[in-house]
Amino acid sequence: MAKNDEGLPERVSQQLLRRIISKEFPPGAVLPSEREIGETYAVSRPVAREAIKLLAARGIVAVHPRQGATVGQNLIGAAGEALLLAFHQADVVREDMLDMRMVLEPHIAALAAQHASPTQLRRLSYLRQLILSLLQELDTANSELMHNLWQQTDQPLHVLLGEMSQNLVFKIFVEIINTILWPQRQEQIPPMTEEHFRQASLQHLALCDAVLANDSAGASAAMVRHLEYTRDHILSVHQRLYEPIQVFID
Repeated sequence: MAKNDEGLPERVSQQLLRRIISKEFPPGAVLPSEREIGETYAVSRPVAREAIKLLAARGIVAVHPRQGATVGQNLIGAAGEALLLAFHQADVVREDMLDMRMVLEPHIAALAAQHASPTQLRRLSYLRQLILSLLQELDTANSELMHNLWQQTDQPLHVLLGEMSQNLVFKIFVEIINTILWPQRQEQIPPMTEEHFRQASLQHLALCDAVLANDSAGASAAMVRHLEYTRDHILSVHQRLYEPIQVFID
């Protein structure tokens, strides 16, 4: 590499990224030091430092004082933030997100019913018990416990179904959609009503039952009903279906 090239940090960062992708540096691994990077790519330590900063800015590595840079344990968050920014720039609205989910998640639910492993089915059975607990708590009006159980069942169920499909691409996309993009700072939305908790939880229960019964058609139909209800609820109660996706900065 030519040492006077202004694009050297980007080039070095791309070389390091290729090594991360190839799993030479797996999640949690410590990257070579600035000196080692400089020797490997025949660049100065400032160039090596800038290359690491570029990777850190993309959420691929974390830089620790006096400990060097380590590869991120979970890159899904970084991917989600990049998609979130892209959606914001493209003026994506909530309806677009629901349309994407409607195309993707019924098929995922069907695959989950067909291909789930015994271990995954046990995890699904555990989630089913939490959903039943949530439905029982609706009669006690313990809103704090209801919200806690909802957090333990809503997104985790959708993510688990993605995993159960045995398609890693689906798993990653569902996790990005349901844990990063779709929530969109739920505190910005009015609180869920008890009736919404009840209906959504009953739909989650139907999803669980269909998958546990290996009923792929039933699982797909249950997901469609759930997403249609979600659309109607957002439109009728929150009236934010056509709000653009926002980028919030802490």
